[in-house]
Amino acid sequence: MAGKGVALWRAAGLFLALVLYGLLSAPAPAEIRFAEAMIGALLVLGVGLLRPLSVATGHALLERDSPSWETPAVLALAVLLWCPLLRGVWLDWAPGDMVRDVVPLFYLFLPVLLVPMLRSASDWAAGLLAGGLAVAGVGFALRWWKQADWGFGAIGVRAMADGGVYLLNAPSVLFAAIALPAFGVGALAQGGWPRRAAGMAAILGGLLCLAALAGAVHRMALGLAAMAFAALGLWWLRRSPLAGVGLGVAALLVVALFHEALVGALGQVAEKTRLAGANTRWEEAEAALGQALSSPAAFLFGQGWGALLANPAVGGWRVSYTHTLATYALAKTGVVGLIALIAYLGGLAPRALALLRADPALGWAVLAPLLMALGLHTSFKYLDTGLLLTLAALAAEREKRLPKR
Repeated sequence: MAGKGVALWRAAGLFLALVLYGLLSAPAPAEIRFAEAMIGALLVLGVGLLRPLSVATGHALLERDSPSWETPAVLALAVLLWCPLLRGVWLDWAPGDMVRDVVPLFYLFLPVLLVPMLRSASDWAAGLLAGGLAVAGVGFALRWWKQADWGFGAIGVRAMADGGVYLLNAPSVLFAAIALPAFGVGALAQGGWPRRAAGMAAILGGLLCLAALAGAVHRMALGLAAMAFAALGLWWLRRSPLAGVGLGVAALLVVALFHEALVGALGQVAEKTRLAGANTRWEEAEAALGQALSSPAAFLFGQGWGALLANPAVGGWRVSYTHTLATYALAKTGVVGLIALIAYLGGLAPRALALLRADPALGWAVLAPLLMALGLHTSFKYLDTGLLLTLAALAAEREKRLPKR
């Protein structure tokens, strides 16, 4: 376990990595440039060398003071790394395709590597991770708006292009869209000019992300954001009726000022749903299941890291991904890998729910993008998904140590 000072430096490095990620990189970069190399170096500094060795050798399983979720997580990582990797080598898949599967696996399991290194400074580490994710989300949104020529007037009029590198697919954008307005409302309620100025800046940053998601008609993200704000509004109303009424008045004011854009955005969501439906997710799931059922070995262990799938969601091209984590895991790792993945995420789920109860604002900001990434989106392979899981685990442990209010 890292000392508090070392843990703070590691968390600061992760914050800087997220800033570079949002401002200079892409959710799924096609190549390693200087920005990606720097992000990778900062991640390595955050994780260190001893923890990966401890996990790889199985020594982490002998740690007596580790929380209950870590043991199944370490075992799941071992299963999901070695079984599909050996299967991919046996089937002679391209090394580049294997790397493109293994790197996202380590992203998804970042809590296993990072939480023990940051636990001694979990308060600061959770704050730095949350701040870094918010900055990354705003950075992606600003870069998307630049690509869209700052066409705010197009919201609700037409569906705007996602762009070549799909900046808005990053879960950090939805995180910022929920976390920043929630933080801003809290800062405004606390009073004091510095806090109010920070609160206004946060609200504007969150609205910028929400407007980008509405402009590109990201249906699932918008639906989850609406659900999060509805839940938070009810929580604020119950906790402080006066603050809840003030929030309701502010919401009505926003509706009155941007009525046409909001109605138009809802119309765009309905039209995209009519035209695209479920975006061929069912056909994609059928193709992944067919690949898993091609042989007993494929059913148990999948086709391995590096395997390609003729994916109906992209016109039948042979690609290395599917759009949902469940179908991806089934095709690549089989039933054995899928069970390991369920055990890992099932161990983390109580932490996320505990965070939702203890800190609903942060809990919803974390849970909504995770539901998107782990449910019906390719972003389960992105860096910010693993860091959101890390934040959920760290923040839940922090809340357990705080005095009951």
